[in-house]
Amino acid sequence: MAHKSLWIGLLLFGCRHHQAPTVFTSHDAGAPRQAVDRLLPDELGQSKLLVFGFPIPQGMNVERRYADSVHLVGPVSPTALTAYIRAHAATGPAELIGNRKIFSKIRIRGGDPSRLYNIEIDDSGAARRLIVTDVTPLPMEPGLSVEERWKRAGYNPDGTPIASSEPR
Repeated sequence: MAHKSLWIGLLLFGCRHHQAPTVFTSHDAGAPRQAVDRLLPDELGQSKLLVFGFPIPQGMNVERRYADSVHLVGPVSPTALTAYIRAHAATGPAELIGNRKIFSKIRIRGGDPSRLYNIEIDDSGAARRLIVTDVTPLPMEPGLSVEERWKRAGYNPDGTPIASSEPR
């Protein structure tokens, strides 16, 4: 009988002193706490320099600049670079080709919404290479017939190439 009352006493004591479960709000649901001006591990900051409205990630430098593309290079993590691109551009799925990851026909947040870009991460060397290319199609000239559009593109209306009249 003494055992029975001891067990009842322990159960009652344990029930009265239990700790309430931790409740997370949607604001802090498992997210690591950080100061506003600090980056998480493996997170890239942005520089003040822009490429087509895309802020260059910290740790990367302009290697080459062309009229329609810019090549950046730097020792950054490919995972961090992918996350950075997704944060600064409206992307869909990326295409993987060898050591390259390509985001095709995307819009840069904060950039010109009428422009389309390809952003490519090249992970084949010691440093990452990021290539941003403007791939916006040229506007169509108004008033042209379908046949004239084909002719200007170098094709017949049936899609066959226009035969060259010049001798080879």
